[in-house]
Amino acid sequence: MVLVDTSVWIEFLDRNNPSVRGDLERLLRQGDVSTTGLVLAELRRGCRSTPQIRGLLQAMEPLIYLEADRDTWLRAGELAAECSSRGFQIGTADCLLAALAIRENALLFTLDCDFERIPRLRLFQRQSS
Repeated sequence: MVLVDTSVWIEFLDRNNPSVRGDLERLLRQGDVSTTGLVLAELRRGCRSTPQIRGLLQAMEPLIYLEADRDTWLRAGELAAECSSRGFQIGTADCLLAALAIRENALLFTLDCDFERIPRLRLFQRQSS
């Protein structure tokens, strides 16, 4: 399973970025893509019209949905504290995505290099360029 970060969805849905499109389309065909409420909220925030909202909802409907429970929120705080103790700051939202991916033993597909610093997080390695 691959949890797809907002940064990837923006490039895929809004900017039609060909370097992201190939990888994400392949994952979508395989049924390996998951999402979570944080990603949905961030994407919904960027919608400027009713057709965009409908398109977003349609794109997200078939995906595996990961819910963050109490333990996952606590794990996100742990990851943020661990990163802070190592001398770098990672936001709570990013740590939540990382905690969900770690909990599910999923890869995280992101374009944000900050995730590379989170311990025990496995990142999706892009094949398309």
